[in-house]
Amino acid sequence: MKRYDVIIVGGGPGGSTAGAFLAKNGLDCILLEREVYPRFHIGESLLPASMPIFKETGFYETLAAGNYIEKYGARFVDYKTDDEVYFGFDNGLNRDIPMAFEVERSQFDQDILAHARKLGVDVRQPERVKDVEFHDDHVSVVTTKGSYTARFLLDCTGRDSYLGKRLKMRHSHKDLNNFAVFAHYTGVKRYEGRSEGDITVGLLPDRSWSWIIPFKGERTSVGVVASSALKSPGVTLEDYLIECLHSSPRLREILRESERVSEIITIANYSHGNEYMVGDRWICAGDAAAFLDPIFSSGVHMATVSGKLAALTIVEALRMGETLRQGGRDRRYEETVRQGIQRFHNLISLFYQGSFVEQMKKTLHRENMRAGFTSAVAGDMWNEDNFLFSKGVL
Repeated sequence: MKRYDVIIVGGGPGGSTAGAFLAKNGLDCILLEREVYPRFHIGESLLPASMPIFKETGFYETLAAGNYIEKYGARFVDYKTDDEVYFGFDNGLNRDIPMAFEVERSQFDQDILAHARKLGVDVRQPERVKDVEFHDDHVSVVTTKGSYTARFLLDCTGRDSYLGKRLKMRHSHKDLNNFAVFAHYTGVKRYEGRSEGDITVGLLPDRSWSWIIPFKGERTSVGVVASSALKSPGVTLEDYLIECLHSSPRLREILRESERVSEIITIANYSHGNEYMVGDRWICAGDAAAFLDPIFSSGVHMATVSGKLAALTIVEALRMGETLRQGGRDRRYEETVRQGIQRFHNLISLFYQGSFVEQMKKTLHRENMRAGFTSAVAGDMWNEDNFLFSKGVL
């Protein structure tokens, strides 16, 4: 039986990014993805801070080839007061990350996995993991189609969090007990010119909020996030979504000529974390390690950042002939990932405190505050030049 350097479980952005870095470092890795692509998925708005990682792997050329709409900012609208605040990413601290893209995940996930395969990752799809066993010097995996061994296992199984559940180390974020319901539409009214691809986040009653994410072409993703306690028993998902989207005159006007062109998707109780992220022969990245609230589009970004960090942690361990927990690698990895998670969590908590648009309008007239918050909204959570971090604001 062939022994790989690394077995990656999960072929989403985290697994594909990790595979790209492993392959570029000359490692022999196999990636097991249980689903057939393309498939519908949440997390459609990329962050500017992910772009340098995609440039490192070479995937940015695919992103910028014309299939995805460019995103230069994020607009937050308080639908109760019709007031708004805008974060233009070129006003952030890092002028090298002025934009990102809005992506239909069915196409994006297919593209990023294909890029990993092009770099040399052995992609097996569809193939579901049935069992995993950890040994002193290797890990063995049994799937629906075969058996494999490797030096290390990288869990990128997303919100399913394979190892988190198996090792009983997964826990929910009680303060973020929300659910999301969303669909794709055509005919949604858009901003013009450079602003066409910007995301619009709308503040709704009862700490609920909506998103509008335009794609290249006619499709637009529209969704609502709310507390699980708000949806009344017996109310259908479609009725609930329509009720929320019609709660604002401005939203009703934006959606007046729209038509739903996809099924309605719902995701409940999705915010979670793991007690541990690293073992001797395994490491978790992306949503398999932690997932917060989608308000600031942190999911794909945390997946790509942690995917890169996990891959480089494995590369170092292999070069040293050690486990992932030797030499303090587990501590360094977890501290770095958790730092980003905590800063995103602080930003999310600020949003849910209420009156976010009003607070930001009072704050952003100061240039240094605008630059700091814009960088945070752009996902630049490890930029120690941001005084919001050093002062404990975020």
